[in-house]
Amino acid sequence: MSVALGAVLVASLVSSCGVDTEPATTDSATHSVTTQFGTVEVPDRIESVVVIDGRRDLDIALAFDLPIVGIPVETEAPPEIPGPLTEPTRILLADGVPELYPRNTVDLEAVARVDPDLIIGRDEVIEEIYDQLSSIAPVLPVGSTGTGVSWQQDVTTIGEALNQQDEARAIIDEYSTRVDELTTQYADAIADTAVLPISTSEEGGISIGRDRVTSIALEDVGARFGSAWTAATPEIEYGPENVTAASDAVAMIAAITSEQDLQAMNANPLWTGLPAVRSDRIVRTDKFTNDGGPLTALWTLGLVQKLYDRS
Repeated sequence: MSVALGAVLVASLVSSCGVDTEPATTDSATHSVTTQFGTVEVPDRIESVVVIDGRRDLDIALAFDLPIVGIPVETEAPPEIPGPLTEPTRILLADGVPELYPRNTVDLEAVARVDPDLIIGRDEVIEEIYDQLSSIAPVLPVGSTGTGVSWQQDVTTIGEALNQQDEARAIIDEYSTRVDELTTQYADAIADTAVLPISTSEEGGISIGRDRVTSIALEDVGARFGSAWTAATPEIEYGPENVTAASDAVAMIAAITSEQDLQAMNANPLWTGLPAVRSDRIVRTDKFTNDGGPLTALWTLGLVQKLYDRS
């Protein structure tokens, strides 16, 4: 299951009862911003931001260099290889930014205690508690692969909400420029190489999802995909006995988060017999790469470059 689709919101009733229902006060001037959940008054000067979900919302907050004062605790097993937000998160924690609550829960009291100027959260997560969050600070939603909102759309929307349109364009242009560079540099390898982006799934199988960041990055550079790509509408999962569906892909970007997952895959002779595995044309990443914002997208282009460097 992809990370984007695996989140389950659990809002504590105890926490929600303890939150002051009066809107947070601010000394700065504000401007009106209309979102899918309503119109909010966003301070012209942002001095403190809480990130609710910790994936695309955190990625975008980091990309805009916002003053983050609270993030969720990652409750899934941490990746054993670096991911796109590994080092930025380490820096936040080293700077004393508190982890407010376990990811996949929302502790409203913890959010209120840090008294943010602004809250940014994934739409699927904040929808049911939007009113409670809004009583603490203005809330700006971002999307996810699960809701069909591209990170570029989110960057544009957040940039407009913060009056940082130039920064938003620069963030999007950086990605586009890098795509163009890779498309030119690896034109022959891209045309000659059948590839697949896969994630490990339950019990040693694999899954392919067209909406994941790795898939989109490969599409953006014009990748030629293996035949299993056609069956992903937008996702498909193959059990361990059917991983040969990837047999015509000679190279893969594989989201295999832990060494334990890798060992499980390598215990399957059908997996180890795949051409991409036999020739070691696997670029490994973690499942946190499946959904994210501009930092994740740029990180993924680095994976794409490694993939075609091995041709």
